Amino acid sequence: MKKYIILPAILALVLTGTGHMTDLSADLFYTPADYNKLRNEKVAVELELGDLYKKKVALENELKNLKEQYENDRFNLGKTIVSLNNEISDLNNKIKKLNSEKNEEKKRYENRINELAGTIELLKKTSSGREKDLIKNNSDMQARHETEMDKLNRQLNSEREKNLAEIKNLKEQCEKRISELQDKIRNLNQELDSLKKITESQKKELDRLAQQTNDLEKQLENEIKDGKIRLKKFHDRLIINIDDKISFDSGSATLKKEILPALQKISKILFDYPENNIVIEGHTDNVPIVSNTGYSNWHLSSERALAVLIFILKTTRLDEARFSAAGYGEFHPIVPNNSPANMSLNRRVDIVILPRAKK
Repeated sequence: MKKYIILPAILALVLTGTGHMTDLSADLFYTPADYNKLRNEKVAVELELGDLYKKKVALENELKNLKEQYENDRFNLGKTIVSLNNEISDLNNKIKKLNSEKNEEKKRYENRINELAGTIELLKKTSSGREKDLIKNNSDMQARHETEMDKLNRQLNSEREKNLAEIKNLKEQCEKRISELQDKIRNLNQELDSLKKITESQKKELDRLAQQTNDLEKQLENEIKDGKIRLKKFHDRLIINIDDKISFDSGSATLKKEILPALQKISKILFDYPENNIVIEGHTDNVPIVSNTGYSNWHLSSERALAVLIFILKTTRLDEARFSAAGYGEFHPIVPNNSPANMSLNRRVDIVILPRAKK
């Protein structure tokens, strides 16, 4: 039965004159509390209907997605099934072909086996002696081969031992040679170090020799200008060349007075440089000396060198151990003896100054 809500304004129309409601059915009326309750129930039902609608939409979407996925999987599986069926068909065809080839091969082998069996049987019947000979020959040949192999193995082992011994010997020789070379390298390095030290010392001596040359050029400036004395400087030595015209008469080994001042200057400079070695050399031209006593250019050149040496040592207190004298006769000319001027140049006394490196 439907129920209706009667508002208070309508109630006045049905009131009696006594102020009481007419005798209507009590089921047609609700109180405000009942109204509020019904409204709340309605709102709750509407909210529940909204939630159900949302769930329905979500389920419908999920169902749609599942259908689409199902169709895709179904399509892909269909393609896979078709591909597999094709492969199965190809494999079946290959199997049939292989079986056919196998059967044919089997038949050929069986035919060949039958032929060989027949041949063997025939050989057994017709040539049993020949087979025995072949077997014996084969056994003999195998024995010979084994004997030869043993011999070759022994030779190979012997050769191997010999080669190993040679290799060991060569290795020892190489090690010994390497050790010797290493010792030689060490010795050469030591010598190189010594040579470096000597070279440094020699350089100092060469510098000293250059300074000595400058001093001699200053002290003997006039004699050098007049051509009486000539200075010749080489890499490791200084040569003071004294012209024989001012030093000796022809064929004589006695010093002239004209040369003595120059020799005194030379002696003083040699004293200022005590680390030098001095060699005094006598030279002549190639004109032989006529003498019944056997006197020769050897004697003359040596005596002239000694004459200069003795004067220098007497003039200044020098270390005699640093001096030496030599006579070369006519065998060390500085120019060919083909003119009087050249012969005069070859008749000379050379004072050779050598730097002495300290050890």
